[in-house]
Amino acid sequence: MENLAEILAENARRNAALAVDYDPVAGRGCCPPRREAAGCLVPEALLEEHPDYPTLPEPQRNRLRAAYDFEFWAATCATIRDKTSGRLTRLVLNAPQRRLLAAFERQRLARLPIRVILLKARQWGGSTLVQLYMAWMQLTRHTGWNSLICGHRHDTSRAIKQMYRTLLGHYPEWMTPPADTQPTLRNVERSADVQHVDGRDCIVVTGTARSEDAARGFNLAMAHLSEVAYWPHSPMHAPEDVIRSVGGTVLNLPDTMVVIESTANGTGNYFHTEWLRA
Repeated sequence: MENLAEILAENARRNAALAVDYDPVAGRGCCPPRREAAGCLVPEALLEEHPDYPTLPEPQRNRLRAAYDFEFWAATCATIRDKTSGRLTRLVLNAPQRRLLAAFERQRLARLPIRVILLKARQWGGSTLVQLYMAWMQLTRHTGWNSLICGHRHDTSRAIKQMYRTLLGHYPEWMTPPADTQPTLRNVERSADVQHVDGRDCIVVTGTARSEDAARGFNLAMAHLSEVAYWPHSPMHAPEDVIRSVGGTVLNLPDTMVVIESTANGTGNYFHTEWLRA
């Protein structure tokens, strides 16, 4: 019984740690560092680069904030399908997602290339956050910022790409200035593996661990390499070949991004070795 009491006490402590005051629209409990302006807490970088922010009309203010504040953008613009209910909902980050976001933001704000290797558990939304952070870069911060999604099977890559379709299918009109084109996905030259994001002049390429050439021939700025621990290793196909191809394509520049992620799949494989090295 004493053991049970300790377990229950630890469970209560962990639940209390999750109950933080988090409101991404008001800016409470969010990263990066913030200051109050126009009735909410906004990133300091936004106010430093746009000191007139509080005086702008609300639609312009919201579009500008979305380009500096991922959590605000996610909660007001990013529609996902909830894994529990199956319903469409805006993305409000949970505690593990906020921890991963903080790692991205530390590197981005330091003007470093974003490079992360993520050992994840299932169903907390790690892949969702990676993909939507990349979409945020493409839709709010850069044009011509091409990306690659590479999974261990075609259905993994396609499922991640479907997140993008859901996002754009429900993207709010207020995020697009009147003179601009609402972003949409369309196939490039009848290829299901290369999509152009109209309105942002960028492409989203999908591939698998068996297609080492998926990254070649494209000027990529970001790559999401998913479930790498399950990538096949044989004389014909090795994870190193794909990673080397991606590494030679994505430049070491600020705001470029390479995320290698996976659930665990034993020891001694490429992902496990790289995770230990990192």
